[in-house]
Amino acid sequence: MNTNDEDNNENKKMIFGVSLPVFIMGLVSLFTDISSELIQSILPLFIISIGGSFLILGLIFGVTTAISNILKGFSGWLSDKVNKRKPFVVAGYAISNFSKPFIAFSPSWEYVLGLKALDRFGKGLRTSSRDVLISYYAIEKGRAFGLHRSMDTLGAVIGSLLAFIFLYWAWTYSEIIFFSIIPGIIAVIFILFIKDVNPKELDESKLKYPEQPKVDEIDRNFVKLIIILGVIEFASLDIAFLIIRSTDFISIELIFLIPLFYLISNVLYTIFSPITGTISDKIGRKPVIIFGLSLLLISCLLLAVPITISLFSLILIIIIFSMYGIYMASVDPISRAYIADLAGANKRGRAYGYYYLSVGLISLGESLIFGLIYELFTYTAAFLYTSILLLICIIIFSATDFSKIIQKKH
Repeated sequence: MNTNDEDNNENKKMIFGVSLPVFIMGLVSLFTDISSELIQSILPLFIISIGGSFLILGLIFGVTTAISNILKGFSGWLSDKVNKRKPFVVAGYAISNFSKPFIAFSPSWEYVLGLKALDRFGKGLRTSSRDVLISYYAIEKGRAFGLHRSMDTLGAVIGSLLAFIFLYWAWTYSEIIFFSIIPGIIAVIFILFIKDVNPKELDESKLKYPEQPKVDEIDRNFVKLIIILGVIEFASLDIAFLIIRSTDFISIELIFLIPLFYLISNVLYTIFSPITGTISDKIGRKPVIIFGLSLLLISCLLLAVPITISLFSLILIIIIFSMYGIYMASVDPISRAYIADLAGANKRGRAYGYYYLSVGLISLGESLIFGLIYELFTYTAAFLYTSILLLICIIIFSATDFSKIIQKKH
């Protein structure tokens, strides 16, 4: 039996309406997200506990976000060149899942930076190739990516709940972080069962990575949008700083609730992403993005105000985490949709490459400056700084008209 016959047989094995390989990749994402979310909601607290400053916090999350975004486009291009997908996927998941847990033994923030950078390197390495594998093995692409996203979300929920339970049981940050190696190992074992595909045999490379236009073919208005979306990224708020600030809203005995706050934000992001997407299709992208930025502006203003720990402060921080989740659902996916509108069908690959590159580079400066202001002055100054940037973004974005270029693309 040749490889294509084996692949066809695998595609006939259906689980929850998708082929067996797609389901297995869903399990990989589920266990990887359990591993990641066990760490993510407590990592800022751990960094501070081993002597990291707010500036260091900005450095770590800025650098690691930059690495992941910059690699997304490059790894897809490289996997096309070598006509291999699985090596990038296996290496990406292995690097991530075998680096994160050892953050637990970090004696200082430099070790956290190195290991977290490896984790994000792995994510950037695997993402594009993983999506190609899902596309190939999918019977119905919408259902396949939908199930994959659902299992991804389920993993995030389980991971956050486990972090909450372990903190409630008085586990140390290090114990929780190292426990993440268990779901990580399971994820890597599952991915080994996926067969690779050759894009030359299936002409899949043309579907996934179309020929890219020259830089001068990208409309100047589109470049303007990239710049504006970059400014929006610069005015964003890394959730790590929200997690740190939340400790001022609750007593030390309730620190174990922070993973639940983080979970609320993620769940609302998942719930509202398709809703904001549908609304943006009907009324336009711009109003939805402006709504999201306005929510973050309100959140930052609330975070800038000194507060006394009470029942009210507990309720308020839950509301702020909720608004953050809805903000992310209103800005993150809608920005990507906006780029698809403006770039045109034959220019989207290059357009997303520019977008992720700009987001990666800008996120580094954004986190560093916020952390520096937080460190040298106070949280009030840092959140007011972001509030001012957000207000400027809202004004600029509202005043810029992209309707003509969108009509031209369609």
